[in-house]
Parts: sequence; structure tokens; C-alpha cells
Amino acid sequence: MSIGDVDPATIERDTMKAGIHPTYVATTVVCGCGNTFETHSTKESGRINVEVCSQCHPFYTGKQKILDTGGRVARFEARYGKRADSKVQTED
Repeated sequence: MSIGDVDPATIERDTMKAGIHPTYVATTVVCGCGNTFETHSTKESGRINVEVCSQCHPFYTGKQKILDTGGRVARFEARYGKRADSKVQTED
């Protein structure tokens, strides 16, 4: 038996101190997009509902929008212009 053949849940269950930890059960995670996958957790119902997962989150799908491309200073200058520079030039 190699290390890859051993179930990690079994190892944790066998090495933890008895009687002080919640039950570690197989759990189904259900995303709002319809994707489901199996994991282990201490959630007693055996089901976790989530709004986003790696199949539909924009970061993982590559469909993210970059909202802040210029930064705070560029946004300020776009909104108000470069008034400080224009005052300095007219005073000289």
C-alpha cells in the first residue's frame, strides 16, 4: 500500500484524540450554477450550498473584468482634471 492509496479522512480520524472532535463526514457541495462535487467536512447534514465555485467564479473562468485599471490618482485626475498644475503655470 502506497501513500496515494490511503484515504486522508481515515488518517485524520485515526490520529485525532477521541471524543473531542466533531464527526468528519463525506459532504456534497452544490453551487448555484449547478456544479456539484464531493469533499469532507464537519457539516452534519452532508450538504453545503454555495453561491459560486471554481467552475463559475470569474477569477477561475478567465472572464473577470478589471475594474480599477488606472488607480486612485488617475481616477481623480480624470474626474477633476489637473487643476493644481494649471494654477502653478498661470502664476509664473
